[in-house]
Amino acid sequence: MTALARTLSVAVMLAPLGGPARAASPARLTHERSIYSDSAEVALKGPEGVACDDRGTIVVADTGNGRLLLYAWKDGNLDGGTQLRIAQASYPVRVQIDSKGFVLVLDRRTRRIVKLDTKGAFAAYVDAQGASSPVTPAAIKLDPADNLYILDVVAGRVVVLSPDGKVTRELPLPQGAKGVTDVAAESGGKIYVVDAPSATVFVAEAADKAFKPLSASLKESISFPGYLAADNHGKLLVVDQSGSAVVRLGNDGSFQGRDLALGWMDGTLQYPAQLCLTGPDVVVADRGNNRVQIFAMPK
Repeated sequence: MTALARTLSVAVMLAPLGGPARAASPARLTHERSIYSDSAEVALKGPEGVACDDRGTIVVADTGNGRLLLYAWKDGNLDGGTQLRIAQASYPVRVQIDSKGFVLVLDRRTRRIVKLDTKGAFAAYVDAQGASSPVTPAAIKLDPADNLYILDVVAGRVVVLSPDGKVTRELPLPQGAKGVTDVAAESGGKIYVVDAPSATVFVAEAADKAFKPLSASLKESISFPGYLAADNHGKLLVVDQSGSAVVRLGNDGSFQGRDLALGWMDGTLQYPAQLCLTGPDVVVADRGNNRVQIFAMPK
């Protein structure tokens, strides 16, 4: 789609599907760049995953094309677009980058976590050593110390692995939760999960044995939360998948505002999947628009 066509296609903005129309809060995210293709001009197709680090590395799970793409983002400049095709991860949906530059990929086809070395080559499968029963990953997240948090909806739990792959903690999912879609974590062992049907975020501190609600249901503000990110400063960002927005929550789970809206023009979203933080910027996998977008956070 040409830039002109993308612009014309959003002459009318649609209300979020699956919920009442809601006015977006004053914009807090400023569009900086959209990524539509790799370095060879091969178009992205339904990208679901993005991972970032503080060095400006961006890894895209270009799910529809069964590959990963590597970019470098620094001072407003985008380089790279190198393609990686990994036989062990032919259907990548979630990605994370650890502190050493290794990439973890969750493959939906095999339901396994694949570890890539700093050159993008297959290094190993990540298996939960010492888990009470087999682990079926639905989502993954790393904390700043490289501990891995695995959402296992089949067994109804979150499993925490140390950097060497050993299980250090298992927590049952919140009672009454009907559809937990993601897990997030902060330094010190605080864990969050989000239940999509009720739009409720739950939290467990490092010493807790169970999750508790972080706040009341946010159903009036979020249609279908599909992804959760913690900024390690007590704030949370939620991808409202059906509402095509990014929602900001305070450290008490309170609603702080919505950014962006449904559309096709650069700076709008259509069924976004995931996001990541790199320095002052937010990178969003804009799945329905077959692109990845980079936004600046307010200074």
